Amino acid sequence: MIYSKDVDDFVNDVIDYLDTNFIRIGESDKTNIVSMNFSDENNSYIITNDYLENIELENIKSVWFNGGCINSGNGDYENKCHEILNDAFILQKNITKIGKRIVDFETNRLDIMLEAKRQGLKIPHTLITGNKKKLQNFYDTYSKKNGIISKRILDSFYYSDDSFVYNFNLTFLITPEILSKTLDDFTISFFQERIIADFEIRVIYMDGSFYSAAIHVFKDTTDIRTIFTEIDKSRIIPFKLPEIIEEQLEKVFKKFNLNYGSADLMYCDGDYYFLEINPTGQISFINNPCNYNIENKLSQILKNGK
Repeated sequence: MIYSKDVDDFVNDVIDYLDTNFIRIGESDKTNIVSMNFSDENNSYIITNDYLENIELENIKSVWFNGGCINSGNGDYENKCHEILNDAFILQKNITKIGKRIVDFETNRLDIMLEAKRQGLKIPHTLITGNKKKLQNFYDTYSKKNGIISKRILDSFYYSDDSFVYNFNLTFLITPEILSKTLDDFTISFFQERIIADFEIRVIYMDGSFYSAAIHVFKDTTDIRTIFTEIDKSRIIPFKLPEIIEEQLEKVFKKFNLNYGSADLMYCDGDYYFLEINPTGQISFINNPCNYNIENKLSQILKNGK
């Protein structure tokens, strides 16, 4: 059983390798629970969606959560009912589960970062504040080095009020112009010293295995996601993390019950800096150039139920 976003090349690649019966539920599929029947002898859980009828889920052997959710198409109340009922069924089953449910995607960035630090990983110097004077002092400390950046606290990409829509998707550089326009008191925000990396590292973690890639960027950018569509401005090659770094990372993943996801690191002057973990991080742009064939390995886990 696969929960997924509607457009995801990696999911399609996994499906190509499955060679067995599967159910895929996309985030826009109208999926309804036909019945859930529980008795001492026989249980049954039957759903239907836009393209399949009377799907019996009692005998599923594995589940991959990669975005997507139960969407009845009948409003928030019924969607929430479907979500609660479906989660209760899935969570109690003693089957292989890869990834996190969509309701668990909201990760606590500070909690994860502090756990990484506790495990011995380096993190950039960080300030969380809503006070301009404290921000100015932090800026003055690092302005003679590489400056400071700001990133979102929540996983929500956008926020809107009566006048504007605010985009929190990308990390950005704090400039003197931004500082001059900043109010004395503002909404609590997340700031870090800017690390100018020799190269960045994307780490895919799946069921105890690591697949890492070094991303060499040939353009000055604060957030490398802005150039992923410009392949000529970056070079992505397989990379082997030191064993101690993998051990520390694995402890962080296990602390938050993650058996699937991606981690972002930076390598600078001999040091590895931990940035964050994404429970569903993009895999294709690492998997394909590095020829890791992760889609085949994941399909084997799903097919064999272990």
